[in-house]
Amino acid sequence: MGEPSMAPRSRWTARVESLETRLRVGVYAHEHEPQPILVSLRISGLAEATPSTLAQCFDYEPICRWMLDEWPLSAHTPLLETRLNELLVHVFADSRISDVWIGLYKTQAIPQARLVGLEREVTRLQFEEQRRLLALSARA
Repeated sequence: MGEPSMAPRSRWTARVESLETRLRVGVYAHEHEPQPILVSLRISGLAEATPSTLAQCFDYEPICRWMLDEWPLSAHTPLLETRLNELLVHVFADSRISDVWIGLYKTQAIPQARLVGLEREVTRLQFEEQRRLLALSARA
């Protein structure tokens, strides 16, 4: 890698609202098939204050492409919490990200509700501590 940039940095936030993907998630037999899941996402961190290239920005397009193209290919899991944690791993791969807010919502779980789901906000420090504790428990 080259020398770190000395350009002034600023706190930036990228947001994705109600992106619809299809995931295999849920405790019921019919949820082993892909179902519509809405994803809202807010990522924040430090990047160049006056970027001149996309590489200097938080590029939301690769995250959206992953949620639309790759994530739906993953195996069934019973918990929406597991899906949320998978997305956290993907987003925090960018070392500039300092905190993430995610909302995952099922649109067909409760017929009387437009959507139901869960939300979570995580800092990088919390994320790294969670990963460290999981690694320790896996070795035990």
